[in-house]
Amino acid sequence: MTLHPLQVTGSNFGPGERVTVIANVPPRMLTERVVASTHGSFVVQFPAVTGTPRGLYVRAAGSEGRAAIYAPRGSRISPPTT
Repeated sequence: MTLHPLQVTGSNFGPGERVTVIANVPPRMLTERVVASTHGSFVVQFPAVTGTPRGLYVRAAGSEGRAAIYAPRGSRISPPTT
C-alpha cells in the first residue's frame, strides 16, 4: 500500500474473484470494486486520498470469503490479515 495517493494492492485472492475495497477516510468512505487477476492479485487507487489521514482504515473483501485489512498504528501500517 502506498499513501501518496492511496494505492491498495492485494494478493492471495482467488483468480477472477470479485473484490470490494473500502477505504474509511473520515469523514467519508470510498469504495472501489475490482476483479482479481488470474494470479489472485489486484491494485486499486484512490487518487483523492493523500498523506496519512487520521482514522484511515482499508478493508478488501472477496466474493469467495477472503479478506485483508490495513489500519495505521502510529506511523506504521499493519500487515494484512487473511
